[in-house]
Amino acid sequence: MKRLFLVMTIMCLWALGSDAVGVKQGSVKTLVDSCGFFPQVSADGQWLLYSPTEGTSLMLKNLVSGGVTTVATTGYPGFDAIIGGDGKVYYVTQQRKKNGLLYRTAHCYDPLTGNDQVVLKAQHGRVQPLHATHGVVIYGERQVYRNVGQVGAYCYTRGDELYLVDEGGSTRVLQPVQESNGYLWASLSPDGTKVLFEAASKGLFVCDLNGQVIADLGEFLMPSWYNDDYIVAMSNAGNTRTNGSRIWLLSVDGEVCKPISNREDRAVQPMTAGGKVVYTILYSGEVKQMELDIAAAMPPVMGVGKGKTEKIKNPISRKDLPRVFINPGHGGHDSDDRHVPTWVIGKQDTLHYYESNSNLTKGLALVEILKNKGYETAISRKTNYTEDDLDLFEIVALAANSGADIFLSIHSNATGIEKRINFPLGLYRGWDGKEAVEGSLKLSDLVMKYAAKNALAVWTHKERSRGDWSFYDWGYKVGLGVLRFNKLPGFLSEGSFHDYLPERERLLNDGYCWLEAWNQSLGIDEYFGRKGKFKNGVIAGTVRWADIERVDEDDRVFDEDKLLPIDGALIRLYNGRGALCRTYTTDNLDNGVFVFTNLPKDKYKIDLYYGGEHRYITTKVKVKKNQTSYKNLKLKKNQKPLK
Repeated sequence: MKRLFLVMTIMCLWALGSDAVGVKQGSVKTLVDSCGFFPQVSADGQWLLYSPTEGTSLMLKNLVSGGVTTVATTGYPGFDAIIGGDGKVYYVTQQRKKNGLLYRTAHCYDPLTGNDQVVLKAQHGRVQPLHATHGVVIYGERQVYRNVGQVGAYCYTRGDELYLVDEGGSTRVLQPVQESNGYLWASLSPDGTKVLFEAASKGLFVCDLNGQVIADLGEFLMPSWYNDDYIVAMSNAGNTRTNGSRIWLLSVDGEVCKPISNREDRAVQPMTAGGKVVYTILYSGEVKQMELDIAAAMPPVMGVGKGKTEKIKNPISRKDLPRVFINPGHGGHDSDDRHVPTWVIGKQDTLHYYESNSNLTKGLALVEILKNKGYETAISRKTNYTEDDLDLFEIVALAANSGADIFLSIHSNATGIEKRINFPLGLYRGWDGKEAVEGSLKLSDLVMKYAAKNALAVWTHKERSRGDWSFYDWGYKVGLGVLRFNKLPGFLSEGSFHDYLPERERLLNDGYCWLEAWNQSLGIDEYFGRKGKFKNGVIAGTVRWADIERVDEDDRVFDEDKLLPIDGALIRLYNGRGALCRTYTTDNLDNGVFVFTNLPKDKYKIDLYYGGEHRYITTKVKVKKNQTSYKNLKLKKNQKPLK
């Protein structure tokens, strides 16, 4: 993917120096001084729609009179809103029920009359306003609204599928790009003959109505048609070069690839209409408007008839099941990944720990666990390559597109200082004790509570939840990029500190990463009121020498972590009837971890063997449904085998 970016950069530099480009930037003016995110201008150039960073309100400015109207202030209306070709504002609000599920309602606001009405009643899952060739569609997973009888063709995305609805209303699934992390920002060209979309981790593409790719435009985000031949988009710098946010003009034929905003502006979120390009300056929230010296698309011919709502015959989910979006942090062993070489005594070799590896192991485990518990899930990546290190805008958009009820970004932490510490830390959007999105603090507190119960780890401090605006000093309301513009209840989990050496060694064990995901699921269960829904439980523990301390390059360890873990210990598990049901051999990565998953409720017996078929420890443990039973074992160097 980076090779593609290099090729596109060379092409862009060629295009900028070519007389064939023939496109010049016109006048630029400021429309809003601050807090103007997700800007959109109406086709007639009279109205500007925008929202603050948190999307807590939706504002409409009359660009002729200068007057500003507050359209809505509840339900985070600023994230999913459009100005239709009829000049009306279509937007979506969400409401969190007592069971933790989000229900979304669609509204229509008429700026000429001030009338605001519900056009699509609350439903679970994704609800999204879309531009069609002759009208507006608000597409939900159970019901759909059309503002006129004949809206024409349109397209939309759900996860890793791209849907095209033709003029007659028939739906087809297009698969123009294989093995992407999901489709985003799909739209039809003004003449209805081409589909523009972004395939997360792959880039920006144009395909025909049969799904055949006709243009590979490179690494760009949030595209918008200027006319049938030109596209405006923003840079996709991934997580490693976010200082490069700019607005670009691209042509479908590949002849034009030109930045049209200043590099120092850090311009994002472009949108076009009526020959105008509007965009936001990232941190200040200024909204700027630009004109180009090329002909804009003609306004669409509106359909006829009154708006109507109809049910979807085959909804994606027949039950309102909790839906979780999971973001395993980072991706690929790149500069933003926390790489820590670790000398492993058991292997007599240096292993290279990457946070992206353990994050992905936890994320995939959480998907499996939650599905077994009856949840619906979506995940931002399933592999660990450079192209999986998605831009933060992509991650937020994928989360919204999934129709999830909560968002969880999985990480581990590092102090970067000599004094090592280790504790679970949850970071949510907002100030300490004051969340920006309802439900985020509760979710963080619950997941961190169960994370701290992990008796395999040695914790130096109590678990905590913090607001990212309070935790970081990056500037007023800057915070974590993956939480910015995210309206889902959610947080970033720093499950432990990987620069605390014993913890890093535990994170090299897949079973230990699975255990963190399991504990996260317990917090999620309590959030949704589903603590008793799953019948099976878990046994987990460690095996250490009782009288041999570890000796290595980092002696900043605490409590039981001072004891040397035992590699190659065999744990045999017997059920209540005395039958051998599982075995586990501790790895040679100096962690002594063992984990038995998905165990029926029962009374079990554990036997510890070491150095052959000699049994040294026998102990009992009781498994309760949807709980973790911990059993840490210690073996003395000269302990005699049991008969």
